[in-house]
Amino acid sequence: MTQQIDLNSRTQGEIRRLAVGRGNSLNLDRVLVPLNGYRRSEQVLPFVSMLADWFAGEITLFHSLPPTHPARGARPGQVQYPDAPHDRGTTLAAAYLEEVVSRLGPHGVKSRWGIATGNAPEMITSRSATSSFGMVAIATTARSRAHRFVAHGLLDDLWRTTPLLIVNPRHATLNGAPPLAPKTIIVPCTRGSSDYALPIASALAGASRSKVKIVLARSASSGTVEDELINMFISDDIDVQIQQGSNNLVKQVVELQSEHPGSWIVSGSRMRSGLRRTLFGSVSDSIARQAIGPIVVVPDPKLTRQRKRAAHKATREMATSL
Repeated sequence: MTQQIDLNSRTQGEIRRLAVGRGNSLNLDRVLVPLNGYRRSEQVLPFVSMLADWFAGEITLFHSLPPTHPARGARPGQVQYPDAPHDRGTTLAAAYLEEVVSRLGPHGVKSRWGIATGNAPEMITSRSATSSFGMVAIATTARSRAHRFVAHGLLDDLWRTTPLLIVNPRHATLNGAPPLAPKTIIVPCTRGSSDYALPIASALAGASRSKVKIVLARSASSGTVEDELINMFISDDIDVQIQQGSNNLVKQVVELQSEHPGSWIVSGSRMRSGLRRTLFGSVSDSIARQAIGPIVVVPDPKLTRQRKRAAHKATREMATSL
């Protein structure tokens, strides 16, 4: 069953202005973009540029230099200056990030950059938490559960941070036409009106002038839940459709994205991590591996607060030890 709402109460300009305000309250105007120097990591930039345009925001390009032992690379009889490799790395990274900024500027994208030294996932998590970024955006391929038994990837280590905008570089085009702006925001809804993804989906839809298509899981489906969801989006003047979920919710959502070119998926998640995520996965985890376009994974707010407290504590301890 599909339900749709026709909106007439506000102008499109007013709807967008209110959505931008909601997005800014969620810090969606501040996005952290880790780049590793490879072109494939830059494939997230067109989508991040859309966010910056919708919310009149700023993106921060971020590169983490690997920690090195002072004696690494030293040869017998040769004096090794511990800071020299780091200084060269910093210079090269700064030149690279400045070059990316220069490419974004002519398109009206406001951006800055930052560099840190240390384990990349830890540095990204710390920066996103301590600087109150509303989203971390990465181009990466989500590893299969079997692959995660052998080795974790960056995405596995960043799971449970702020909302993640994930773009699979296997599907994104690097040298082709710019990606289409979304006309549809797809929301797999497994928790009814309390789903974590709904506020972000509403802000994205209003700011991008998109409609929302909710795929309501059978476990959460009821007349009361549908009415609550409809009223929630009516209050934001967002065009919403509710579609009943099938037995295979993940397949249904991925097929919807394929049927709506340019569409984004916004999925809430309890963000299983470690062995539990490797063994059992989740709806968001499966969608992240199969999606052909952008997916925004929104973590449980409780987990986000825990991660922020841990990041602040680690930062204080680091400052105390210096």
